[in-house]
Amino acid sequence: NGYNKKSPLKIITKTKSEQILNILFFGNFKSFYVKKLTINNLYRVTGKLQFFSNSYQIIHPTNIFNQEKFKYFENIEPNYNLSRKKINKKKFRELVLSSLNILENYEFPKEWILDKFKDKKWLSFKESLKLIHNPKKNISKNESENLRKRLAYDELLANLLVFQKLKKKKKEKNKILIKSFSNSKQIISKLDFKLTKDQLLTYEEIKKDISGYNKMYRLIQGDVGSGKTIISLLAVLDFISAGFQCVIMVPTEILAKQHLEYFQSYLSKLNIKIKMLTSKTKNKNEIYEDLISNKIHLLIGTHSVYNKSIKFKKLGLVVIDEQHKFGVKQRINIIQKSLNCHTLIMSATPIPRSLSFALYGEIDTSIIKTKPLNRKEVITSTINSKKIDDLIEGIRRKVDNNEQVFWILPIIGADEEEDNEDQKETAISRFKYLSKIFKNKVALTHGRMTKEEIEFNMNNFLKKKKMILVSTTVIEVGINIPSATLMIIEDANRFGLSQLHQLRGRVARGNLQSHCILIYNQNLSETSKKRLMILKQSSDGFEIAEKDLLLRGSGDFFGTNQSGLPKWRFFTPYEDLDFLEKTKNNCREILGNNQIEVSNLLIDIFYKKVDYTNFFSP
Repeated sequence: NGYNKKSPLKIITKTKSEQILNILFFGNFKSFYVKKLTINNLYRVTGKLQFFSNSYQIIHPTNIFNQEKFKYFENIEPNYNLSRKKINKKKFRELVLSSLNILENYEFPKEWILDKFKDKKWLSFKESLKLIHNPKKNISKNESENLRKRLAYDELLANLLVFQKLKKKKKEKNKILIKSFSNSKQIISKLDFKLTKDQLLTYEEIKKDISGYNKMYRLIQGDVGSGKTIISLLAVLDFISAGFQCVIMVPTEILAKQHLEYFQSYLSKLNIKIKMLTSKTKNKNEIYEDLISNKIHLLIGTHSVYNKSIKFKKLGLVVIDEQHKFGVKQRINIIQKSLNCHTLIMSATPIPRSLSFALYGEIDTSIIKTKPLNRKEVITSTINSKKIDDLIEGIRRKVDNNEQVFWILPIIGADEEEDNEDQKETAISRFKYLSKIFKNKVALTHGRMTKEEIEFNMNNFLKKKKMILVSTTVIEVGINIPSATLMIIEDANRFGLSQLHQLRGRVARGNLQSHCILIYNQNLSETSKKRLMILKQSSDGFEIAEKDLLLRGSGDFFGTNQSGLPKWRFFTPYEDLDFLEKTKNNCREILGNNQIEVSNLLIDIFYKKVDYTNFFSP
């Protein structure tokens, strides 16, 4: 329509069916595309199609391909979630195109699984990878799922291959033997509460491990508030008393600070030196020197504690708290680095044994079910979303009584509006609503904030500078705020039951009676009503997990992305466990037949050349 700097650039095109399609560009895009697009040439355009003023139009297409690139993107354009990445979709598609070109000429080893899955009609690894990035025309849902399943199998296989190699290292003779437990006995005798039966049994299992032939590799599964941390403290004390150092790794700085305060309250009187290390720590070099000279007995920190610069004089125990918060690759790296030591992993997420194998390999497991006697149960109730305004007076009473409130939502807002078809309330809109009533007493956290922003707002809540925290599920498992007594979860039916149970566990950390209110949509299905009723009637996380599995089926056990488990590329926990046994056998075959090329290829693809040499040294 002629090029005018002040008006939008409109390119009038015709489709193959002679339909007029207008393509519009605004701002700086105009001059770029005036030079790039030429008349009478053929292009493939992708973007959001709109009908305006009796014709179709696309404003700012997501991609424009010339004829050379047609063969790679002839039909369906894959949608990549890049919302938190420093790369746009167009650039990412160009990288995919370049990778597909390289893949075309890459020689893979002889196919390693097709003979085992003839009934499933799976394609080779190479073909599956190509087609999942460039689906063919009219691909069926079943064909698409087969591509994902094939790659999910390979991802799980790579995971098991790594863990089998780690297991071999763990089986080496234990040179760090703990024989005396007198100091921990004194701590137990001075506690102002009694350890539960499950806590005592778990501690006995740990003592047996660390005084035995093989190095400990143990997972403690404990429901929210069941008392896992005190057990890890007793184990830490046993190692330090025997002359060894310990390290505790947690996913966030806030949790690191809470652990520091907790361990200092018990151990500082025993002349045990404890230090915290995070990305913000200023005197890192001094800490590194004190670790080498054994002046620091216990190091607590985030992922910074497995920095290559860190060397210990005599490390004996690595404790990893809330390990499911770390990514799959991070999780493997952490365990690698503790191969020469004893390893204790703690999790508040109920995990069935089959899935535990996929996440941790062959690991000894202790379960703490019984809760401390002094812990009050959270009173759980449900209300219809139409009655939300009725909650305000209750919140006001809590705040006036110096008690704090969580308000959780599944949607952030703004950029998610396209996915918010029912126009549900979002974290941002609810924050604005509550801020009008409670002014500057309300804080907001969500997943699109930076790590520093989240920690700043969480710290303000922790220090009572803010009394109400509106958040998505980024609030940390394990965070301890004794004055938080009310948990409100909006659109509760959109969360998995295990996630709801863990969120509920953020309150009742002190002596005050706490409440959890689940807000549901008025059009709730009967199944959803049954699920919320389970949460009202039970406080046992393991029982809740089992009942949720029966109601929802294995395909959506925790709800959409609400499990708190590590994120995989293709493997879906619970949905893909049907081939776990075959994957185990395939893993043993590959290692037994010394198929090094296949093993290394899969580990390289999914874990980018995992390093087996840079372990923590005892």
